[in-house]
Amino acid sequence: MKKRLIKVGVLAAVFIAALVISSMVINSGTDDEIVDMGSPTLPRVSFTVGNTEVNPLFGYVQDMDVTAMRDTITPLGAGGSLTVNIEENGNEISDISYEVYSLDGEDKYTEGNADVPDENGQVSLRLGNILSDEVREAVLKLVLTAGDETVSYYTRIADPTDLTTQKCLEYAMDFHDKAINQNGTEDLQSHLEPNEESDNTTYQTVNIHSDVTHVQWGELSPEIVGDVEWSIKESNTVYTSILAKYQVSCQDENGETALYNVKEFFRVRFLVDTIYLLDYNRDMEQIFEGRTQDFDENGILFGITSLDDVQYEANSDETIVAFVQGRNLWLYNGEEDELTEVFSFSDQEGRDMRSKNDQHAVRIISMDDNGNLAFAVYGYMNRGYHEGEVGVGIYYFSTDTNAIEEKAFIPSTKSYAIAADELGKMVYYNHEQSMLHVLADGTLYQIDLDSDDQTVLAENLSEDQYAVSDDGQQMAYQTAGSQSDEEDNSEEGTDAAQTGICVMNLKSGDTYTIDAADGETLRPLGFINGDFVFGKSRPSDTGVTAAGEEISPMYEIEIRNSKNETEAQYSFEDQNIYTTDILIDGNLLTLNRVVKEGDTYNSTSQEYITNNQERAETSISLETYTTDLKETQVRMTFADGIGSTEPKLIKPGQIASREPLTVTLGGGDSGEKFYVYGMGELVEIYDRAGYAIQKANEVSGVVISSNQQYVWERGNRDLVYSTDASAFGREGNETSLEACERYMERYEAHQINLTGCTLDQVLYVINRGCPVIALIDTDHAVLLTGYTTTDITYIDPNDGESHTVSMSTMEKQTEDSGNVFIGYIS
Repeated sequence: MKKRLIKVGVLAAVFIAALVISSMVINSGTDDEIVDMGSPTLPRVSFTVGNTEVNPLFGYVQDMDVTAMRDTITPLGAGGSLTVNIEENGNEISDISYEVYSLDGEDKYTEGNADVPDENGQVSLRLGNILSDEVREAVLKLVLTAGDETVSYYTRIADPTDLTTQKCLEYAMDFHDKAINQNGTEDLQSHLEPNEESDNTTYQTVNIHSDVTHVQWGELSPEIVGDVEWSIKESNTVYTSILAKYQVSCQDENGETALYNVKEFFRVRFLVDTIYLLDYNRDMEQIFEGRTQDFDENGILFGITSLDDVQYEANSDETIVAFVQGRNLWLYNGEEDELTEVFSFSDQEGRDMRSKNDQHAVRIISMDDNGNLAFAVYGYMNRGYHEGEVGVGIYYFSTDTNAIEEKAFIPSTKSYAIAADELGKMVYYNHEQSMLHVLADGTLYQIDLDSDDQTVLAENLSEDQYAVSDDGQQMAYQTAGSQSDEEDNSEEGTDAAQTGICVMNLKSGDTYTIDAADGETLRPLGFINGDFVFGKSRPSDTGVTAAGEEISPMYEIEIRNSKNETEAQYSFEDQNIYTTDILIDGNLLTLNRVVKEGDTYNSTSQEYITNNQERAETSISLETYTTDLKETQVRMTFADGIGSTEPKLIKPGQIASREPLTVTLGGGDSGEKFYVYGMGELVEIYDRAGYAIQKANEVSGVVISSNQQYVWERGNRDLVYSTDASAFGREGNETSLEACERYMERYEAHQINLTGCTLDQVLYVINRGCPVIALIDTDHAVLLTGYTTTDITYIDPNDGESHTVSMSTMEKQTEDSGNVFIGYIS
C-alpha cells in the first residue's frame, strides 16, 4: 500500500512538472501568461415597435458623447411608452435607469428608474409627453446595472405623431421575404427602377436599379443563418430608412457552402395607403474561413466581396502576405504552407451576435520580412479586455510566439465611425523603436510606449495643414518659424512667421524639413508613390471668392522624392491661374484651380498631372473573375501560383494578459463638422456643408451638424414654401452680399457655406425656415425667400424689391456664377 502511494505521488509530481514545463514553453518570450480573449459578456437590448423587435443595441461601459450616438431611432408608443427587450446573457440585472436628452446633449428632459426585467426579459418605460411638435426627437440613454458594472445603451426616440414607421417596416420585411424566397416577383418588379446605373454582373451589390433576377438572388438559393436584425435609421413624416443585417449560406457550383454577411437597406414612403420604395441597396460579403475551397492554384479566393474592401501587405520577397477581409486579419505563409487567423472578434462556432457586431475595422500598420505584424483595431470592442469600449487598440503579432500583445489603447467617447475618423487619420506604431504616433483633434503626438512619455510635435493642425500617405507610413505637417530677432525689432515691428514643412518616414524614423522662402507659406498636400507633394502660397496673393470667402491659393506645386530632391514643379502664375487644392488618385494628380480677376478668384479648368514614378511591380495582386453561378468574385492572385491549396490552419486565439497602456489624449475642438448618414450608416465627415450635401444627395442620405442639427435631407421638403422675409435694400456703401448678411442677422441663425450645391438642393434649407443667399453674378447677391414647383422668389437688395422668376432662370444664373450659396440653420 505504501509503495502504491509512493508511485501515485511520483506520477502526480511528474504530471505537475510536465504542466509547468509545458506552460513555460508556451509562454516563452512573453512577460505574462497567454490567455484566451474570452466570450462576450455584456447584456444586449432592443425595442418593440408594433409586433417587431427592432434596434438591437450593444452596451458601453463608459459614458458616451450624446451627440455622437445617433445610429438608430425608435418611435415611442401611446402615451410615451416604450417596450425594452433585455438579453441578460448570464448577467443579473439589479437596477435599470434612464435619461432623455436633447439632440445636442445640452438639456435633460427627464430621468427615472424602471423595474427589473420580467420573465420574458421585457421592461416598460413610461416617458410621458416629453416629445411634441416642437421637439420631435431626443436621445434616450438606458443604464443597466449588472453585478458591479453599469452598462449604457443609446438610441434616438421620436414622437410617433404622423409617422408611418410600422407600415414601412412591414413593407421592408415583406420585400425581404419575397426577394430571398423568390416569390411575388411581379410585385417586386413594380417597385424597382432597373437601368444602367446598376451593375447586373455581380451579386455583391444590388440596388433599386438592378434587375429583379439579381434582387431575388439569381440561382444562389440563400438560406438565412440565425436571425434577421432590423434597425430603424431615420423616420419622419416623409420617409423611413430601415437596415436589415443577417447571414446567409449559399452553395457554389461544386456544392461547397460559404457563409455571407448581408446588409439590406430600404428607404420607404407610405402615403394615403400607397407604399413607395424610394431606395433599396443590398450588399453581401463572403466570410473567408481559410478552408480548402478558399484556395485554387492561382491564389486565395475571397468570393463575392468588394474589391475595395480587401486590404493586404506583403513582405519584401512576397512569400508572406497579410490581409484583412470581413474585419478579420489573416497571415498566409507560402513557404511554410501555413494560414494564421491573427485577429477576429467573430465567434463563428457559437454564432454569438455580440461578437459579430460590425462597428469596428482592422488596419495593417506594418509587416516585416518574417511576418511579424503591427496592426490597429478601431471602433467598438466586441469582447476581450476592452469589451464595451470604443477606441483604437494597437497590437503586435509575433510569429515566434504565435501570440498577440496589445501595446496601447486609445479610448474615445464617440461612435465607431466618428472615432475612426478622428483617431484613424494617422496612427502608426514602430515596434523596433516602441514608438507610437497619433494625430487626434489636430494634435500630433509622439508616444514612447516603454516609458509612457508623450511629446506633442504639433498642435491645432487643420485639415489643410497636414498630409498622410495611404499606407500611413509617411506624414507631413506645417511648422511655424518666427523671423529673426533683428527683423522682429525692425522699425515696422512685424511679427509675421514663415511656415515650413516637416516630413516624417515613420517606418524608418527618417525626418527632413522643407523651409519656406521669405514671404511664403508651404502647404502639405499628399503623397504619391512615396513622393511628397506640397504647394507654395504668398500672403500677397490672398483674395476672396465670389461668395466673399477669403482664399490664399498656391502659385506653385512641387513634388519631392524621399531624398528631399525636387522631382517636378508646376506653376500657372503667368496665366493668372492658381491652385486651391489637389486630388490624388493612384498615379494621377488633379489640380483644382482658380483664375485671378482683381482681388477675386473664380473657378477655372482643372489640370491633370501623371507622376512619372510608377508603383513597384508586384507578383501579388487583387483581381476579379467570374463563374456562371456566383458571377463576379475577387481573388488574390499570385503570379507564380501557390504551392498547396490546403495550408495548415493556425488560430492563435490568444492574447498576452499584461494590462496594456491606456493612452489618454488631450481633448480638443476639431471645429465644425458635417456628418453624412446614408444607406444606414455614417458615410463621410466634411468641414464644409456644401460638400456634405452633395455626398448625401448621392447616397439618398441626411446631413447633420456637430450639434445634431438637421442641415439637409434628401426628399424631405414641402413642394411649396415661403419664409416671412420682407424687402430690404443696401445701406451706405454696402455690397449686395453685405446687405443680405446684415438682413439675416435677425434670424439669429448659424451661417453655413453651401457653395457647390444645386438650386434644388438648397430649397431644403429654405424649407427649414431661413432664406438662402445666392450669387446670380460674381458681384450680385440676392436673398432666396420662397419657392413653388415652378418658380422661385427672391429679394434683390440692389433695388429693394421682391421678384419671382422661373426655377430654370434662377438655375441658369446661379450655375453661371459657380453655384455660390450661403445658408443658415437655427
